[in-house]
Amino acid sequence: MAYKTTVTIIKTFKVHRILPLLLFMLVAGSCQRYPHSVRQVTQAPANAALVTSYTDSTITLPAGAHYKRGTLHTFLYGRHYRNAWYTPVTIRVLDISTAHGGLQPLKMGGSRQTISLRMQTKDSTEYVLRSIDKEPAGALSPRWRQSYIANIARDATSATHPFAALALPGMATAVGIYHTDPELVYIPHDPKLGEYLDKVGGTIVLMERRPDGNQKDNPLMGNAEKVKSTRSMLTERLSDNDTRIDARNYLRARLFDMLIGDWSRHEDNWRWAELEPKEKAYTYRPVPRDRDNVFYKLHDAPIPYITRWLKFKPHFRTYRKRVGNLKKLNYNARHLDALILSELSQEDWLEIADSVKTALTDQVIESSFRKMPDTIYSLTAEPIIKKLKVRRDNVKEIAQDYFNILAEDALIVGSDKHERFIVKVLSKNEVQVQVYKTSKDEEVKQLLYDRTFNAKQTKNIILYGLGGKDQFVLEGDANPEISISIWGGEGEDTYTTESKKKSSRIFITDSTYGNNYKSGDRAHVKHNDNMRAKDFAGAGFLLHFYLD
Repeated sequence: MAYKTTVTIIKTFKVHRILPLLLFMLVAGSCQRYPHSVRQVTQAPANAALVTSYTDSTITLPAGAHYKRGTLHTFLYGRHYRNAWYTPVTIRVLDISTAHGGLQPLKMGGSRQTISLRMQTKDSTEYVLRSIDKEPAGALSPRWRQSYIANIARDATSATHPFAALALPGMATAVGIYHTDPELVYIPHDPKLGEYLDKVGGTIVLMERRPDGNQKDNPLMGNAEKVKSTRSMLTERLSDNDTRIDARNYLRARLFDMLIGDWSRHEDNWRWAELEPKEKAYTYRPVPRDRDNVFYKLHDAPIPYITRWLKFKPHFRTYRKRVGNLKKLNYNARHLDALILSELSQEDWLEIADSVKTALTDQVIESSFRKMPDTIYSLTAEPIIKKLKVRRDNVKEIAQDYFNILAEDALIVGSDKHERFIVKVLSKNEVQVQVYKTSKDEEVKQLLYDRTFNAKQTKNIILYGLGGKDQFVLEGDANPEISISIWGGEGEDTYTTESKKKSSRIFITDSTYGNNYKSGDRAHVKHNDNMRAKDFAGAGFLLHFYLD
């Protein structure tokens, strides 16, 4: 391709030589101003107020005609998925009066980039309508929103596939993870929208059941009576050791994310189904949402390539047969992954990866993509399917690579209740960590965690006791090759060991208040009476996460 020659030239330039070229490209692209609306039809038809029913009505129009650009602009900024955006598709018109028994508008929602409207049925079931097109310029200050920079930011949306989310439910079902089931609809200029008419009328949206609250009648979310936010789930997990997260199911969901190239799996893009408790224990299973950045296609032109070369937003990953840098792809998910996946062994990872590979048959993949509009399927599906099948075939290698990344720094987190952490140095190369739930009287109740780490994979083991009256027991005489860091946190903690051999790689950090240190010379003890909130208790540990 021609742009590859340009990229080769760019690589030989120094940064101060690239900047003038970049400025030239910016100016050469186009200087028109955009109104920056995500609505496909901004003005209501003359007879809109007279229409009483949209039953069986359809409309044919493109998702984003403004993404059709000239030859020079496309050369500089990329072809992306422009053809999927500017090709007209036939879409069902939403009849607010009859859809799902009748819908009542509730409130606007969404981020600064997505326009969304929450609606409710007569039985209080909520649906959310999210705009297909995005407005990234909404994140800019008002003075910049009509600038050329805003124009380019908006144009970058063409790197996303407008209809990709429609292909995912069939595959998610096969893999065995919860999911939403989006439907492509057009919101007409219907007076029943009331105060929201001027904001959403004339917009192509994905309509799906909102993954929140009571989903008892919804098998796609485990028929859970409660579906909660990540903040709510984590608050319960960190405050009470009876709370569990289904790590195996979460891994299935995360491997699926990697197969479809979803680089935007931050905490707010998950909801959590609360399963029926066994005795006191609640278990949470993930519900992925907001699939706006799958099958991404960005770095196919000189200017997007420059942003990659300059390491701007390195987690924005173009979808290829080879996954590439897993650490960058999964950057937004790094904190949840470290917390939840720590309990799974390498054998667990490979076993789950193998079952995902088996579930995603060619027939499942191909039939799932048929949920796209026919014209869009013909234009875009074949190359994506080919890449997905290659990733599917290599999913065990993907799992092994990401396991190795997470294993380097193993995170083990207690709760604000009482736990006993037993750290057994089995040899200089192996360390076993067990965590037990205990009573206030230090009686062992239940094994919560058990994993053995090898120095070939793990450099650091980091334990957080958080609140509660915790016990940390150091066993074994060998000097481990793995560094072990213990953060006692809030509460009156006890540190004990039977070994008299000094270790250069075991570290304890806690306050001078009420803690009992019987660790001798086995560990390096650092007293800190002003620990960061993140290291102290469950509420502070939440600061590690991006929470709405």
